Amino acid sequence: MAKKKNNEIREPIIIEGRTISSSWWGKAWCDNIDIYADFDNRLPRGRSYVRSGCVIDLKIEYGVIRALVVGSRPRPYKIQIDIKPFNDKEIKAFEDKCRNNFESVEDFINGRFPDSFKEYFTSSSLNLFPKVREMTFSCSCPDWAELCKHVAAVLYGIGRKLDDDPMLLLRLRGIDTASFSEKIVNREAEKLALSSSLSLPPGRAMDMEEASLLFSVDRYQE
Repeated sequence: MAKKKNNEIREPIIIEGRTISSSWWGKAWCDNIDIYADFDNRLPRGRSYVRSGCVIDLKIEYGVIRALVVGSRPRPYKIQIDIKPFNDKEIKAFEDKCRNNFESVEDFINGRFPDSFKEYFTSSSLNLFPKVREMTFSCSCPDWAELCKHVAAVLYGIGRKLDDDPMLLLRLRGIDTASFSEKIVNREAEKLALSSSLSLPPGRAMDMEEASLLFSVDRYQE
């Protein structure tokens, strides 16, 4: 649960037990972090830090993660991770593929899709999960390492947040989550209109307000 201090809403990472992530999205993110072999001496310490509740704030925005991590000093360390966003061509290809193949936004969020899509999301042609060269790290701690244990803790904390909201991953890659949800909802409406007795007056299309009420898209938008 978010905590409030000095008028700032904090979003701590809380993990019960040793399992950091339970969803397909969260596990895929953590698996991706695990292959950062150049930093294998920092990753285990990062996992210990996040499990012990040291990540006291973690916020995800478009292309950037900002976090606070408790360390050996009185003040928590400030971390920022910048992630390279997809270009317009990559975003269009991603949205077109998802719009035409997912039955609902919930299917996407809950990871209910064929293995071929899991391969697509992690393939070299797309890869929603960023490589090290697509990220830059910054931490206020004195460690000289590019990826210190505090940054590693934040990276694993992102996997935990994706359990609750996979759309955060799209936000990280620069994809407009509201637009993405809207396109899938429109596709749902089209399929429903064709396959059921639902009929609309000639020349009238279902607008987004109606689609929102029908498919509860609002809860997926910012």
